[in-house]
Amino acid sequence: MRTSVHRGTRVLLVLALAVFGLTCVVSSATAATVSIELCAVPGTAPLPGGGLVPIWGFGKPTTPGDCATASVGLPGPQLEAVQGDLVTITVRNALPAAHVVSFEIPGVAFDPGPTDAAPGAAVSRSFTAQAGTYLYQSGGDAGRQEAMGLSGALLVRSLTPNQAYASATTAYDIESVLVLTAVDPAFNAAPETYDVHSYKATYWLINGKSYPDVPAITTAAGQRVLLRYLNAGYDNTSLTLLGTHQQVVARDARLLTNPFSASTETIPAGATEDTIVVVPAGAPPSTHGFPLFNRQLHLTSGPQTGTSPIGNGMLVFIQP
Repeated sequence: MRTSVHRGTRVLLVLALAVFGLTCVVSSATAATVSIELCAVPGTAPLPGGGLVPIWGFGKPTTPGDCATASVGLPGPQLEAVQGDLVTITVRNALPAAHVVSFEIPGVAFDPGPTDAAPGAAVSRSFTAQAGTYLYQSGGDAGRQEAMGLSGALLVRSLTPNQAYASATTAYDIESVLVLTAVDPAFNAAPETYDVHSYKATYWLINGKSYPDVPAITTAAGQRVLLRYLNAGYDNTSLTLLGTHQQVVARDARLLTNPFSASTETIPAGATEDTIVVVPAGAPPSTHGFPLFNRQLHLTSGPQTGTSPIGNGMLVFIQP
């Protein structure tokens, strides 16, 4: 009997090892190697109502290694990978002299290695991608670089199409990436000498734009809309959705054990959140759709010295 048990145990062990081996082969076969190159360079960004503001931004060079071919924007380019990918991001520092780029992605476990790129140099950071919404940024100059615009969205997609995370509760039909930024033109004009204690943003932007230039999120009744929030500003930002609720399913690229429903959700500075909106049938509260707006009433852009406000700040519509 003992010999039979041992033989059966050995058979089970061999089967388990075989299955494990097949799993490893499948995992290694599906994992891709992703190489991304970014440049941190000076540039300009348009302001609502007209005019340009100086920024430091990330851009992808069209000629590898040549930051002169990189076009910057506010926010930086959207980066993407898939769960399990082996990702390497190389950042080249083309900022003005004496500014060291410190590349970071909160929530990502990087492989051991250097984190900073001196002026004119580059740094490469590698990691195994885990599903979620991440904010990449430079933490250099005690936060001044991020305030100047050195940030952007990294989306790591799950292995299940149209599902943000492993849980089926995160399934969606449509997604919208909302990078929240703020601009104080006085700071951007003199980032090296400006007293950050006097920082006061006067422009409030979604994906670098102010309403009505922010494109509506076009959907249909019954569809599930995934909102990927990334707060790249200095202030906590509370966004209110009128006419329906949003289900908060993840924070900082981590699935919540207990998702909850909210009409207003505060996204801390530097944080990311994922919510699901099920578009209700029936007439929305506005002819434009369901308003999603900054509850701190940052709904104007510019100094507002005249009688007519310029733009409408952080406002976008979910439009059935």
